[in-house]
Amino acid sequence: MKPKILVTRKISDGAEEKLKKEFDVNLNLQDEPIPTDDLIKMGNDYDGLITSGFDKVGEEFFSNLNGKLKIIAHVGVGYDNISIKAAEVKKIKVTNTPNVLNEAVAETTILLILAASRRAGEAYNLVRSDNWKNQKPDLTKFMIGNSVTGKTLGIIGMGRIGRIVAQSAKAFGMKIIYYNRNKLSEDLEDGAKYYSDLNSMLPECDFVSIHTPATPDTKNILNASTIGLLPNHAVVINTSRGSTIDDNALIDALENKKIYGAGLDVFNNEPNLDNRYTKLDNCFVLPHIGSATHETRLAMSMMAVDNIYCFFNNKPLISEGERVNI
Repeated sequence: MKPKILVTRKISDGAEEKLKKEFDVNLNLQDEPIPTDDLIKMGNDYDGLITSGFDKVGEEFFSNLNGKLKIIAHVGVGYDNISIKAAEVKKIKVTNTPNVLNEAVAETTILLILAASRRAGEAYNLVRSDNWKNQKPDLTKFMIGNSVTGKTLGIIGMGRIGRIVAQSAKAFGMKIIYYNRNKLSEDLEDGAKYYSDLNSMLPECDFVSIHTPATPDTKNILNASTIGLLPNHAVVINTSRGSTIDDNALIDALENKKIYGAGLDVFNNEPNLDNRYTKLDNCFVLPHIGSATHETRLAMSMMAVDNIYCFFNNKPLISEGERVNI
């Protein structure tokens, strides 16, 4: 009898077809979120799950399992929506999809750097509202932003994504400095300057970009105290996890012009972000699209399916809850 696999959200067509060849599969053809209570009830009917960040797979889910479920293949790098400790107690494997989205997230980071510094959101809204024609052609004031070229980019978390961002930023002549749990080897640093103390790095940043996982150590790593160390022309960029920023502190800094701006792709309590962000002209926001390219989503889906295949065929897993730590 083929193992039964539940796919909680739509994944790439090619990945679904590959999965159906090997397993008894229940696909979510409507791509509607499965309510947590329903997911808990369904957990005992399947040998494996393929989940996304929209699914809340917490302690209650695991406490109701009867032993049938053996693996959860998560489509995404971060898996803070899954109770890993509870999964370990039940001896359920949890895998994720690291590395295949590094370039896409780095591209989104550069997009945010440019958009936030050059006031792209304001400019876009001005044209779309047909209000451009009502503006005075003042060469010293109209949509004046800040240049990126030659500025200093501080990276919090110099893992794989952080290093790709650094490499891309150098195309603009940016100086790279970084804070990391450990100093990188000279070849991986590639000319970047290491800071062992975050508080010492932040005053040097024209831009600061977060590239850490969501852990107790990184929760609110940018807070009132650390944001207060940034120059008033600084721009905060986040494509990692919303929990790394204290919303009240960042919004206060933006509202009171303590910093120049922010570019954010991730938020606390997604998709129900703090709506004060959407009212700020100096905050460029995206709906967590860091990995949203055809190529990346296909690769993520395929890796999740391959992990399911490897598990049930007694082969080494491609990834098993791999985090990229700072």
